[in-house]
Amino acid sequence: MYKKILYPTDFSEVAEMVLKHVKAFKNLGGEEVILLHIVDENDIKKKDIFSLLLGVAGLNKSIEEFENELKKKLSEKAKDKMKKIKKELEDVGFKVKDIVTVGSPHEKIVEIAEEENVDVIIIGSHGKTNLKDILLGSVTENVIKKSDKPVLIVRRE
Repeated sequence: MYKKILYPTDFSEVAEMVLKHVKAFKNLGGEEVILLHIVDENDIKKKDIFSLLLGVAGLNKSIEEFENELKKKLSEKAKDKMKKIKKELEDVGFKVKDIVTVGSPHEKIVEIAEEENVDVIIIGSHGKTNLKDILLGSVTENVIKKSDKPVLIVRRE
């Protein structure tokens, strides 16, 4: 029933917990995992402002050039982190497609779930911010609201 799984990760502790659940789907007929990381555009904008305040503008680069370099560096760093996760999933027997993209996390998750025609999205209740006083993180909440796909939420401990 759930043969094709979308596993978005931000490399947080909760995302590591989600990985255990994704692996368990192999015993439930899971065949393929779409491993996804989104470089958050909002984080890049924040880093731009911070970096510009620190004097990066003095490097004779436009904001656009700086943003593009930052997107590239963050994407490469994510691809390196995803290699280990991809291998773990392949070792369990999954076919794995890994995707790193830039954008709004919840929008990209919903978009890729549709494009890849996944059967289920397995996502953590909270990401990197892991605010203790909220029931769900904003990305997870928006994925639930906007996706037509079933969403399995793994709660933080």
